[in-house]
Parts: sequence; C-alpha cells; structure tokens
Amino acid sequence: MKRTLIGPLLVVTVGFIVGLRVYLHSSTDKSGRLGLPSSKLLLEPVPGNPQKTNSFPTAMALSPDGKYLALLNDGYGTFDSDYSQSIAVLDIGGNQLTDFPDKRLERRARQSFFYGLAFSNNGKELYASMSSMTDPSGQTSGSTGSGVAVYKFSKGKVKPAGFIRFPASNRPAQPKAMPDDPDEKPSKGPGFTVPYPSGICAFRQNGKEMLLVADNLSDSAEIVDVKSKKATKTVDLAIYRAVPGSYPFAATTTKDGSTGYVSLWNASRVAEIDLAQGSVRHMFELHLPSKLEAAGSHPTALLLSPDEKRLYVALANTDEVAVINRDSKDVSYLSTKLPDQQYGGNFPIALALAPDGQRLFVANASSDAIAVFDSPQSNSQPRGFIPTEWYPTALAVHDGELFIATGKGQSTGPNKALTGKVNGKERTSYIATLLHGSIARVKLSDVDAHLSDWTQEVEASNLMRGNADQIAFAGGDNPIKHVIYVIKENRSYDQVLGDLGVGDGDPSLTMFGEDVSPNEHKLARQFGVLDNFYDSGEVSGDGHVWSNAAISSDYTEQTWEIGYRGKERTYDYEGVVNERYPIKEHIPDVNEPATGYLWGDFARHGITYRHYGEFISTKFCSQKQTEEMPQAGTPLQQGGACTRNSVKFGEPLPDYLGQPHGSPSPWPWAIPMVQQNIATKPELEGHFDPRYPDFNLNFPDQLRADEFLNEFEQYVSKRNAGQDTMPQFILLRLPDDHTSGTRPGIATPSAAVADNDLAVGRVVEAVSHSAYWQDTAIFILEDDAQNGADHVDAHRSIAWAISRFSPRATEGKPFVDHTFYTTVNMVHTMEALLGAPPMNNNDARAAVMAAMFSGAGDQPPYSADTHNRDNGLIYKMNPPKGADAKKSAELDFSHADAADAGVLNAILWRNRMGERPIPHTPGAEFK
Repeated sequence: MKRTLIGPLLVVTVGFIVGLRVYLHSSTDKSGRLGLPSSKLLLEPVPGNPQKTNSFPTAMALSPDGKYLALLNDGYGTFDSDYSQSIAVLDIGGNQLTDFPDKRLERRARQSFFYGLAFSNNGKELYASMSSMTDPSGQTSGSTGSGVAVYKFSKGKVKPAGFIRFPASNRPAQPKAMPDDPDEKPSKGPGFTVPYPSGICAFRQNGKEMLLVADNLSDSAEIVDVKSKKATKTVDLAIYRAVPGSYPFAATTTKDGSTGYVSLWNASRVAEIDLAQGSVRHMFELHLPSKLEAAGSHPTALLLSPDEKRLYVALANTDEVAVINRDSKDVSYLSTKLPDQQYGGNFPIALALAPDGQRLFVANASSDAIAVFDSPQSNSQPRGFIPTEWYPTALAVHDGELFIATGKGQSTGPNKALTGKVNGKERTSYIATLLHGSIARVKLSDVDAHLSDWTQEVEASNLMRGNADQIAFAGGDNPIKHVIYVIKENRSYDQVLGDLGVGDGDPSLTMFGEDVSPNEHKLARQFGVLDNFYDSGEVSGDGHVWSNAAISSDYTEQTWEIGYRGKERTYDYEGVVNERYPIKEHIPDVNEPATGYLWGDFARHGITYRHYGEFISTKFCSQKQTEEMPQAGTPLQQGGACTRNSVKFGEPLPDYLGQPHGSPSPWPWAIPMVQQNIATKPELEGHFDPRYPDFNLNFPDQLRADEFLNEFEQYVSKRNAGQDTMPQFILLRLPDDHTSGTRPGIATPSAAVADNDLAVGRVVEAVSHSAYWQDTAIFILEDDAQNGADHVDAHRSIAWAISRFSPRATEGKPFVDHTFYTTVNMVHTMEALLGAPPMNNNDARAAVMAAMFSGAGDQPPYSADTHNRDNGLIYKMNPPKGADAKKSAELDFSHADAADAGVLNAILWRNRMGERPIPHTPGAEFK
C-alpha cells in the first residue's frame, strides 16, 4: 500500500487538514493521511470501519429478512477471488463478509457481471445481470451468453442455480430518424442488437415472480417471467436512431408490481413503464443537453420513497438528484455539491433512504463522500457529508445503519512483488488486480453526532480550503504564453528512471534505463526529477480521460475493468463508442464527463489550441478496402486518395517526413501512410493536423516528431518575422513506448522505447533552440503506468515540467521535487499558466506544480541525445521466430490497450530482464 506524508498544512479548529502538499513516505503518518491518484486525500480512520472486498462492488441487495447484505463485485478480480468476479455476502449480525467467486466469471470468461443484483421476493434466490459482448448467445462451451444468473441463497451462502438467457434482437440497430436530419444515412450496424442486462428489480405480477431488467446495449427493458425463464415483454426505450444510444441502466418497480422505472444513462431521461402492458407510460426529461452531441445528465440510480409518492434519480453528470413527484409529474432537484464548491464533478451514483423517508443519502463517487439530506422533498442542499474510502458506489440503510460500498477502497500499492504462488494460486501485481473495494457500516445515530466534523473532513480531503499554492516567477508576471503537452503510453517510474541515481528509484526494476532512454534521463537531470508523480488513470481507457479532463466519467469507471478483463465492453474512451462515432450519429458520448475536456475549456475562453493524434481517429492507406472505420460510411473531414499504401525499407518517405524530408526509409518494416483523420469531438474539428496519426504503433514516433516539427518550424519562421501564430496549447501524442512486444516484423521493445525517447528529446530541443523558449512550457506524462512494476505504487510514473524557469541543479546534483503530484496537478498547472479556469472540482483544488517553475529563468537550450539513432537501435526489428514471437503476434494492437496487458508485460519483462523472476501479472503464466 502506498502511503504518503502530508507536508505544510493549514489546520482548522477540529484538527482536519485543509492543506497544500503531500510528500512521499514509506508509511502512513500519525494522522493517517493518504494521497490518492485522483489528487484527493484519504483521511484515516474512515467512518464505519471499512472491510476490504473483491474488486469494484457496484450494487447491493438486502435480503428480505434483513439478515444479509449481498454485494456484486463486477471489477477485474483480485488475488483473493482467484481473479474471478464474485458475489459477497455480509452477515449483518456477525459482521462477517464472505466472498463467493463464480468460476464462470474468471478473468478470461466470455461473460461478466454488470451492475444488476436483486433478491427474489421470498429471499431464496439472488438474481445477477450477466452480460456478454464476445458471445452474447452463449455458443462457446462454458459460456452463458447474456441474461440473468439465478443463485440459490440460504443462510448467507450463494450457489449457482440457473440462467435466464436473453436472445439477440432482430430489430435493426438504427430504428429511428434523426429529428434534425431525417435524410442522413445511418451507420451500418450488425443487423441485431446485443442484449446486455444491467439493473434488475424483482416484483410480483398475477402471483408470478417477475423481473424488470434494464438492457443496456439494446436500448430496451425486459419483463421476465422467472418460472418460464422467458421475457414476456420487451419495452423499446430507444431515443436516438443509433442503438445503443439510450443505454438503459437502473431499474425499480412499485410494490404492487404495476409500474416500473428505468434510467436512461445516455438519454437524460427516466422511463415510466406500465408493467402489465409492457409499454412506456411517460418519459421524464432530466436536464436534456442543449445540443444533441453534448454530454447528458447521466441518470443512474433510482429509489422510490417509502410511500412511493416520489422517485429519486441520481444524476451523475450534473451533481444532482432529481425528485419526481409521481402524481403531478413535476421534477425538482437537489444539489450534491460540497460547501463552497464552484465547479462540478461529484458524480452522485447511489441512493439510500431512512425508513421514514426523511433522510436521503447520496454517494458522491468522485468526491469520496456521502451527501446527507434531511427532509429531501423540500430541502435542496445537503445538511452535511460523510467521508468514505475511494469512489463510493452503492448504499443501503437497515436497522439503524448506513452501509457504504466503495469501488477502489484504499487505492493500490507497490507492484514489484515476486511472490509467485500462494496456496497454489498465482499472485499477480497487475494494477487492476490490486484494486479492492470496501464495505463500511455507519450507525445513523453517529451521523447526527459527527456530521459537522465529518463534513469538514470531506472538505479537507477534497482540498476545499487552504490550497493557496501559486507559481511565483523570477521577475514577477507569468511569462508563459504557450504550453506543449505530450502524452505517452503506460510506463512506470522504476521501469524507466529507476536507475537515475537520484530520487526514489529501484534499479532492479528498470527495464528501459539510460541506455534505451537517454533523453528522458538527461531531461530529468537538467530540468528536474519528479519522483512522487502518479498517473490518475489505471489504464489507457480511463488514463486518456484523466489526462484530458482531470476526472473520469461514471461510465468509464463502471466499464473499464469489465472491458480489460475479457473484452466484454468495447474500448469507449477516446470519442469512439461501441466502435462508432457519437459525434457523427448526433448523440451524446456516454463516456463524456459533463465538466468537459481541456479543448472545450480553451474553446470557451478564447485560448487557441491544436491537436496531434489525441482524440483523433485515423484511417490508413494500408487498411483493406473492406476494413471499415468505426461508423462506416461516414464522410471524414480530412484526407484523400492514397498514392501508395505504405513506405517500405529503402523507399523514399513523403516529402514532409524523414531526415532529410523524402529520404529513403531506414525502417525495415513498412510504414503505413495516413489517408484520413477525424476528430472525435466537435471542438477539435479544424484544430488538428490531418497528417498526424493516432495510436498506430507501426508508425515511428520519429515521423510523428517530423510532422509536428514541420508545423513548428512555420511558427518559428513567423515568430522571427514578428508574428506569434503558434497556438497557445498544443497536445502531442507520442505512443510508441507502449511497444508491440516481440511481434515479428515491427520494432523491438527497446527500439520502440528508444524511438519514443528520441522523439521527446527532439521536440524539447527544437523548442528550446527557438524564440519560443522565452514563453513556452512543456509538460510530459504517461497516460497510465500499467505496463511496468514500481516499488512505491502501481500508479507512480514518469513526468516532466520543462521550461527556462525549471530549477537548476545545485552542487552538481539535479533538482528533485518530492511533492505528491498527479495527472490532475499537471492539468491544473497548464490551465493556470494559460489563464484558463478549471474544468471541475478536481483541477480547481489540486495544487499547481509551483516548484518546477521556481528557477531564475536561465535554463539553457536542450540538446537531444541521438546515439540510439546513430547506432541503429531505433530501427531494430523483432525477428520472425524470436522469444514470445508467436504470442506477441496473437495480441491486438489496434488501439491503446487492446492487447492483454498481463501477457504483454510478461513478454516485455522476459525480453529485457532475461531469466529474472517476473513480477507476476495475469497472463505471465503462459508458455
């Protein structure tokens, strides 16, 4: 477990911190304060004495007799569950938590739990949503397909007892015309919709046990007869022409079984359903976005008041709870914002009520707190807040207690362990397997006694006071007018800089040290070492969201672990959802946080910007004519006919690439040529380089640097002539340090990392030798650290903040900043330098990286180390039959993290470390 020590603090009278900095330390300080990768603090002890659970408990169900509480763990899976998803059961009387892993849900299973969990009316069965994208009809041996898993429940024990399968629908995937453009042709769909059960509620109808099930990817709800194991009625909940588009999520019913409600996650609506007729009776609109493509309010959890006069709806994307009067159909709203909170980003996603209905509890997932409302039908502001562990996901109230589940508990910790097998099971150190959830129980009587103090603790943990760090430049005013932001892929601190010789590094874990990454080492020594920097994202799916939004959406957190463990969700995190473009279908991107991305913030405030490869989707000339881009048939804004598909070794590169331009290609593999680019977000249209590719690892980072420097040289030329035309913000994607393992016919791992390292060095060299060195800052990070071991924490990674104001080395030693920083701190620093307001409460409160701009402003220009180009390392290619070549060839590198990370990590370790024992990760056991 990573522990951090808080530095200079401003203390309020009750003794809670509101302070400014967190420093690395090997253990918790006496006050029990931990820094989280989200930039928040976790202040221990947390109320309710949390117990550790399997990964990401996302739903709770209380047994009808009130003796047990069941939790659905639908995350990646931890060592304790043998990396399976599970149902855990809390014996409330004895406070004993027992986990029941389901062997049908081991890490490579063809199905996954997803959000839905409910007891039968008699308490003898448990129903859980089990969904599949890879085999929805259950054709493969051992696969269940998509449907509802039935478990026998007796005396706190769970046993599989049956399965209610949902057949794929034959209705077309685009059933409705667009209201703004009815003649526009839709994208091609699969011809059917994939059933993907989500929220479940059990009810009685005509003496029969029935279920109302939200079908997340079919834009429908199923009314299921449990005895016959069949859906008796299917309710169409599609709002948009594209399906999925509504994304039905949670479900609840009235006690008499006459009326049901389903939240439409992406459509900003709740459907009221006549359960007897199987039809929509009313559609409640809850803060519909002003534009079709804009992020919606994200209705998630549903809860009826005890008298069933009101329906409460958590709106994750607007920090509110909608209160629907069922009789009048009127809607009012409760705000879940913290005291003095100006910017959004709390993400309320779970609800619970006291038995009398006069106290409402709301889980603010992103602010690690429970909002407490008294008389919620009339009071729109919370009375106070209860602190939780990281990312509360589910709530329940029973017998004078509030039960709180969190998805990420106390975060991760070191992932260097070489423990091998424990009790015959392989222990792994992959970041996703280190994330445990938790379950806490807080006495309602303690809420009144401690709510004032707890509220101050929540304010402290969210840095709501005292965060007064400012950048103080030598000479006074801020001279920085331009920021260049470089996003790389997936390396930990120890993996690259563990051999640096200064800072807290472990050279025994260094795989791509100074021989491979001389520029990154040289940059750290010249401009400063950040040895306590943590990527906020665990993987690329949430890492690219964090890197551009300083927050992750509730959709991201609910889906990425499912997608990464077995591809039972698509990669929906860079503006492409369900392998289609929401921007072109004129529907909201279900993954987008309402607080937005950097480019939207800049666009609103007159700050110029340009993108190179980030949130850009590329079609290459080398793609087969039958190989469709997402949203096939959509005309792309940029590109044209290809004169050739690729450039082979010795063939001339295009006249804008190479050193010099148009020189013969020195790469022994074919370099794909860009045909078309599309911006996946509306604010990026007209603000990206049409010749700069996205993630494709066959395209060397040297050529990406060439293309960027082509435009940069034009900016320099005009600057020298007295015109400053360079955008104030430039985002540069350099992904090749991800590597392709030992896949034959592509760069070796060391070649890929060396290529990336030199590209970074060349960019810094060019800027620092130009007139732009006077007023430009360069920020560099990895989107996540999942592909390497680290002795401090699995989130710890490499990062640089580079400018002429970087502190100079003293007494021959590099400047080392031990301050606790995260991705969010870096984003806030860039905003502050450019004069942009924060996007959300995370970046609004995270300290800026002031120490990295405390120099005299006399840093000399940087000279790139080119020896890995001169010695040919960056051109080295994996041989056809090298070690792990076959396994590498089987991996999918079509987008970030498409390849199994555990397998790739094992391949990289063996390639670089030889026979040394592997820090075990899922997949490391393959032969």
